[in-house]
Amino acid sequence: MSVSPDPICPLTPLAPLPRLTANLAGIGGRLRMQIEDFEVEELPAYLPSGTGDHTWLWIEKRDLSGPMLRRLLAELLRIDAGDLGMAGLKDRRAVTRQWLSVPARSVDPERAERVLAGAAPRLRVLQASRHTNKLRTGHLKGNRFCIRVRGASVNASGSPEAAVGARAALDAKIERLRAVGMPNFYGEQRMGHGGATLAAGWALGQGLQGRVRVATADGGAHLLPLHDRTLRRLAASALQSEIFNRVVAERMARGCLDRVLEGDHCRKVETGGSFVTDDPAREQQRLDRGELEITGPMWGPKMPRPQGEAAALEAAVLAASGLEEASFRRIGPLAEGTRRPLRVRPEDLEAEWDGDDVVVRFALPAGSFATVLLHELLGPHASEGDAFAATADDESPTDAAEPALATLAEAGPDAVLSHQDAAWTLNAPIGAQRELGAPCA
Repeated sequence: MSVSPDPICPLTPLAPLPRLTANLAGIGGRLRMQIEDFEVEELPAYLPSGTGDHTWLWIEKRDLSGPMLRRLLAELLRIDAGDLGMAGLKDRRAVTRQWLSVPARSVDPERAERVLAGAAPRLRVLQASRHTNKLRTGHLKGNRFCIRVRGASVNASGSPEAAVGARAALDAKIERLRAVGMPNFYGEQRMGHGGATLAAGWALGQGLQGRVRVATADGGAHLLPLHDRTLRRLAASALQSEIFNRVVAERMARGCLDRVLEGDHCRKVETGGSFVTDDPAREQQRLDRGELEITGPMWGPKMPRPQGEAAALEAAVLAASGLEEASFRRIGPLAEGTRRPLRVRPEDLEAEWDGDDVVVRFALPAGSFATVLLHELLGPHASEGDAFAATADDESPTDAAEPALATLAEAGPDAVLSHQDAAWTLNAPIGAQRELGAPCA
């Protein structure tokens, strides 16, 4: 009896991501050498009112992932993990501050610090209050970061001339990112270790179901439980995110990341209203003034569509990725579709030297990745691969879905990981990209 061959996923994460500042030398260095090197503070959408049936906790955690935090609080407060509300996931290998909510019946604000004292020093309650509703995913404006890059090349070289040049290059990178923003790429962690979550998204787009084995171009394979609801949600998002990244990269290659094309789907910064442009020259002036954002595709049946040249570009990237619109219809409501800004402007971006280190401070809106900005600053540089080896496993996007693949975030890139009844063997190669890159008209 013949055995059907494993389906082969041709789609692998785009890497390395292109840089807006690629013509400027990076500072190199190392990230997350110590827990305190990476600080994240949530920027809440609103604050607790002081009354209601939910206790809101402003907490500081150290070296705790979102799943670990849920388990710890569920045990200490004797509640179901699903009763815990949080606006977004935060990095594990970091000092992070954020709001959480729990039912007031489990702990009132006056007792919260005392009840959770046993979790110190990994978890501390800094403030507690009541509110009328549970905190929901996405209920935040963004995050503020303070990140230390250790051993930057400016001082490691020992040459005064090299030091002056490296400092000038960093200043130039900062000024460019302040002026034009950064590509709003999804970080590679969205795709899973070795692209495992992305491979699951591809499998869903092919209509595969249940527990399936998907081969990769190098002869490896992922064993994927596509019946798992959380994996399906993460996988659908990874597939959408990968195609978005490729559209951003294609527009960078064509020189039109910050240029309005005929038919672009734009969004008004002040009101959030969106429209398809029929006058690129007019809308370019508004874009240059910071009044508009050009958006890219998060594919799905309900995604608002561009027209003309912009639509043709997005369709070409989708086809070059080996996908079609029907791929997202097969996934169903997990990939309904939306739009996402192609660029994002970091707020309050600054960098200062502290001996051999560089301390970078900035804020990003919900859904944008700090590692993308760090990718701009640290490279191109010979040491950047080592620097980012420490970051890919840790950071969670600020609007992340609930973390079912917790073990993926808590293990390492070389681990064989299990989730319920399945295991992923990872480290797929980066596939060759089809040639697009023709200049925009």
